[in-house]
Amino acid sequence: MARLVELVIGGTTQPWQNLGIDTDHESFALSNVKIRCDNGAPGIHSWTIALDDPDTPTIQGSIDGIATTFVAQAPQSPLRSAIGDTEVVLLDHIVVNTSDIERTSKAIEDACGAQVRRVRDAGNGVMQAFHRLENTIIEVVSGPHISSETAQLWGIAISIEDLYGLAADLGDLASPPKPATQKGRFISTIRSAAGIGVPLAMMTPHNK
Repeated sequence: MARLVELVIGGTTQPWQNLGIDTDHESFALSNVKIRCDNGAPGIHSWTIALDDPDTPTIQGSIDGIATTFVAQAPQSPLRSAIGDTEVVLLDHIVVNTSDIERTSKAIEDACGAQVRRVRDAGNGVMQAFHRLENTIIEVVSGPHISSETAQLWGIAISIEDLYGLAADLGDLASPPKPATQKGRFISTIRSAAGIGVPLAMMTPHNK
C-alpha cells in the first residue's frame, strides 16, 4: 500500500517550534511523516509518496496538478513526535481541494492504487471522497468555494493523545475542542495567529 512520506510547506520551522514541536533548521516530523519547510509562500507545495513497489525509481511527477515525488516503498521504523507534552499519534488525514472530485479521485487511484473508500455529501454543494494510504487518509473536497483548475494540497489533521490539555496550553492559538464530524471524536484548530501558514486541525485519536 502506498505511504505518505513527506510534505513540503511554505515558511520556516519557527512557528511550529512556537507550538511546541521539536524541529531542526528546516524540517520536523508529524508521527511518521516528514514536514519540510522551504521558506516559500504559505501553503502545502508538494508531497512525496512511496509506492508499493521496491523497484520504483524516484520520479518527479504530478497527481492532477499536485507536484509529487514518487519513491520506492521501503521498510520503515515507527517514528514518534510530540507537540508540547502530548504525543502525535498519526497524521490523520490530508485535505486536497479540487473543482472536479471524480477527476482528482481517479488520478489518486491511478497513481497510488488507493481506491475511493467512501463518498460523503457534506451539504451546500460540498462533496468529500476518502482514499486510504498506509499511514493516512487523503480527503478530497470539492464545492462551489473551489475554482482552481487543478487539485491543490490544502490542510492537515493530526491525532494527538491529549487534545484538551494541548488546547489549554496553546491558549488563544487554538480553538476550544468541539465534536468532530466523526462520531465520538473531538477537534480543535490552530488559529491563523500561530503563523504556520497551513490549516492544521488536531483531533482526539480514533475510537478503539
